[in-house]
Amino acid sequence: MSTNPGRIIPDDESTSAPVMDQAKEQVQEVGERAQAAVGEATAKADVKVREEIDQRSTDAGTQLSASAHALRSSSDELRSQGNAMAAQVADRAADQAHRLGAYLEDADADRILVDVERLARRNPWAVVVGGVVVGAAASRFLKASSERRWETSATSSSAYGTPDSRRTDVR
Repeated sequence: MSTNPGRIIPDDESTSAPVMDQAKEQVQEVGERAQAAVGEATAKADVKVREEIDQRSTDAGTQLSASAHALRSSSDELRSQGNAMAAQVADRAADQAHRLGAYLEDADADRILVDVERLARRNPWAVVVGGVVVGAAASRFLKASSERRWETSATSSSAYGTPDSRRTDVR
């Protein structure tokens, strides 16, 4: 150690080397614990996402199967009214809805992901078109819900003016 009373830094490397090694080990341990915590959180999130996909796909499959049943009923009604061509179209739509509904009810998240990846590799343009359709539907939904929220907030709050002062002809 230095003879200067204000200095506590060792003069020789023989005492500083173990301190540096100990500091490196502590830093490494903290890094390993952080990596383990991140890995554990990622695994938990992955499980949660897969469970959510499983549940939502099963719910969507159930709804599609119910819609297929309704389409079949409509098909039978159209057939009884003598409209065989429209009944045939409704039957085909019901068959497709039933097949998709059964798939969604039975498939787990891993199978759905593998099937979507396979579809995207085989036919990338179908995925692009599907994305555009989903995006357009989402934008219409957001616009409609935005208008409802605006109307609700405008009638319940005069902070932004009265409902009569709003322009309703702009869309």
